[in-house]
Amino acid sequence: SDYYGPGGAGSAAGEHVFGAAVRGKTVSWPASLDQPHTFHFLGDIARGLVTLGTDAAADGQAWVLPAAGPLTAREFFGLVFDAAGRSPRARAMSKPMARAVGLFVPPVRELPDIWYQTAAPFVIDATRFQATFGPSPVTPHPEAIRQTVAWFRDHGTPKTA
Repeated sequence: SDYYGPGGAGSAAGEHVFGAAVRGKTVSWPASLDQPHTFHFLGDIARGLVTLGTDAAADGQAWVLPAAGPLTAREFFGLVFDAAGRSPRARAMSKPMARAVGLFVPPVRELPDIWYQTAAPFVIDATRFQATFGPSPVTPHPEAIRQTVAWFRDHGTPKTA
């Protein structure tokens, strides 16, 4: 999954998406805009990590943290651009294009290695977490996106986003 939220500028769904929306620029997304994808809100990640750090049942195991339901990139970008007061602008980037751009933009160089995350559904299942630790409320995407857009407006974005 990809994460986003106030202060989360460094993820694929961070400054690249929110910075573009705030500035009215186009988002280039690897592979498909129409595959279901889990987007984790940082506030929900923080709550999950607190649970894992304070409960001995978590020790020695790998956990998948709860997140709001999956969206397609197109749906997610629509919510982000709407919260920013802009018309959605997004395009799918082909793998050959990512390789070419990656020659000049180092973070893009890594995209072909994680193509599977956007070329097919990439949806997490936190059932075991919730069965072990109980229901964990998650922030609905519209509210989480509103908070994130506000943060990017207040803190600005790098010109390369």
